[in-house]
Amino acid sequence: MILILVGENDFLIKEKIDSLIKEEKFYLSFKDKDFKENFKRIANSRLFGNEVCLIIKDIDKVELSEDFLNHFKNKKGVFIYQKKPETLIKKIKNLKIHYEIIEVHNLKFKKPQEFEEFLEEYLKENKIKLPQTILSSLSKIFITNPAILLNELKKIKFYKQNEPITKEELLNLIKWPTDSRIFEMIDDFLERKKADFILRLNREISIGTKIEQIIGFLYKTLLRIFLLQKAKSIKDEEKLGLNYFYKQRLKNYTKKFNEEEIKKIINNLAEIDRKYKKFLLKEEDIYYEILKILEK
Repeated sequence: MILILVGENDFLIKEKIDSLIKEEKFYLSFKDKDFKENFKRIANSRLFGNEVCLIIKDIDKVELSEDFLNHFKNKKGVFIYQKKPETLIKKIKNLKIHYEIIEVHNLKFKKPQEFEEFLEEYLKENKIKLPQTILSSLSKIFITNPAILLNELKKIKFYKQNEPITKEELLNLIKWPTDSRIFEMIDDFLERKKADFILRLNREISIGTKIEQIIGFLYKTLLRIFLLQKAKSIKDEEKLGLNYFYKQRLKNYTKKFNEEEIKKIINNLAEIDRKYKKFLLKEEDIYYEILKILEK
């Protein structure tokens, strides 16, 4: 019996193999110099087909012979392809070898909403219980690194023994992607998207972004919005030395905050920074102080 797995994402392919194959797994790659020797050794073993399942990868550009395929008439093997192997399927049918095709998701999403929909199905399938309200935020943060999130969720599930995972546990236990997304975090702050901001703030801190950098970015961004509000001409705007597209992005926020609101937020950030530098605030306290600004 041949199980054909079609997909490009190694994490989901391995996960699928682990869920379907209960025998001892032996991996072979056609790129290995000693592939033929290893295959013969396993194929001739009395354990092959009963206690050992052969998993073969890197075969997309390889034409498999009938002799090779006939080894799997009464024994189980897994063939991993990036694209559906139509020619191979015809050959297997002609040889009357039992087979099954499983297409594995490639974890490539154009929009966070697509990832969120996939995530909902993935959680149901794997019986992972998360607060529904947090899925939207997770899909936005991990859209470029979905496999990292899925791997972390599996770890937390094992830790929780299938019990519901709380929002607080997720924030504390999850390992965030290592690429900084601080500008998206600032957008969440300016849009007052509290849940998204909390997740991105935790993520930035966990990957090593210094808290004073975060305060500095927030402070400078609000100050630039304030100065754009005060600008009376294009020349005044040009004095700020901002990239055109970044300037247009910030100008959108000049309509969302009045002058007094921005002054108040800037002053609050400056006060947090002052207290932190004078050791009047611990790093963990800054987190709550910033959140207070969103609530005001």
